[in-house]
Amino acid sequence: MYHKLINGEFGLKETFWKFGVLGIIIIDFIVKAFGGFLAKKLAGISILTYYTKYFNPLKMDSALLILTVCYFVSLAFFLFYCVSVIRGVWKSSEAYERSIWLRHIARILTLVLVFISISSFF
Repeated sequence: MYHKLINGEFGLKETFWKFGVLGIIIIDFIVKAFGGFLAKKLAGISILTYYTKYFNPLKMDSALLILTVCYFVSLAFFLFYCVSVIRGVWKSSEAYERSIWLRHIARILTLVLVFISISSFF
């Protein structure tokens, strides 16, 4: 299925709505959930500050370590998924012959959705 997505073998409607909008919203929610749990556990301290100043391997909080790993793994997967969806929408819109306007609107909206989702993390 991933191979079909990145090669644009699904239709533009399916690629844009199912993989683009719905997929990005679901994965964005998961990343933000892990980020919220991690922020609650850190109590206002940034991840970098915690691991450079306060982290002690002898008194390690395993829940915090697991949440940090889950957050960064889900964030990396989200970025990988966004690149895949952009490529899939781009390729499937090339094959879309009904309307040149819809082809370009789908491309622009996918880029805007990815940009908004990624900028909300920083």
